[in-house]
Amino acid sequence: MKKLLFMLFIVTASGGLCAQKSFAQAPVLLSGINDESDYYKFAALVRSAGIEADLKTAGTYTSLAPHNVLFRNMAPEKLDSLQNDKAKLAMVLKAHIIKGKFTKADIIKKLSLGKGKATLTNLLGQPLKLSLGADKALVVTDIKGNKANFLKFDITDPQGVIHGIDNVLMIGK
Repeated sequence: MKKLLFMLFIVTASGGLCAQKSFAQAPVLLSGINDESDYYKFAALVRSAGIEADLKTAGTYTSLAPHNVLFRNMAPEKLDSLQNDKAKLAMVLKAHIIKGKFTKADIIKKLSLGKGKATLTNLLGQPLKLSLGADKALVVTDIKGNKANFLKFDITDPQGVIHGIDNVLMIGK
């Protein structure tokens, strides 16, 4: 009887340790962006929007994170409205996330193969067109024709890569 109780204790305790270990190792969404980053507001919005399941489904992903200045310059009522409408916030954020990991080198390779043009698809299923601007800067164009320049490349993240951009991408209907 003592052996049986001892074995049950060991199995229960080791199961608890395994569960605790896997919980502790669960990556934080966009953990490549810290609180001192120029892109922390985007990461905070992603975490608050409840799109964790979408990112887990995507596996690895590439995030195009707008610079904090864009959110600071947004009309406060517009930002508040967006934050209070989780469904709309999730849509706007998904417009900035691409399934798959695309580093700067990967993007340059795609542009080379496409003779200066390439298309990636965001989590909404909408195309994001990549091209080189007149000054050879990398540009992304959303479905509405809005353009954003890449400001920073290859911020590492446990589930992918993050690039900083200078505009908020729009969603199409």
